[in-house]
Amino acid sequence: MPIKGSAYRAEGNTTLRSLCANCGKSIPTEVGHAHPLDEAVEQETWGLVGVLHGERSVFATCAVCHDAGWRPPAYAGMN
Repeated sequence: MPIKGSAYRAEGNTTLRSLCANCGKSIPTEVGHAHPLDEAVEQETWGLVGVLHGERSVFATCAVCHDAGWRPPAYAGMN
């Protein structure tokens, strides 16, 4: 049975984790789509651009909060 992801990529390496900016859930730092060999692995992390202390920042967001519509302060979106 294949393992989920690779130890050299974020979803397979427990040291490459971040926290969701909204709920605090531990999520992989990799925001790209899964490798084709990992077909069952879905995108868990979304990098959303917002403003923090007057500076544009990227907010790591879990798929649950992203799908529920949470957006960071002064969300930039795709312009």
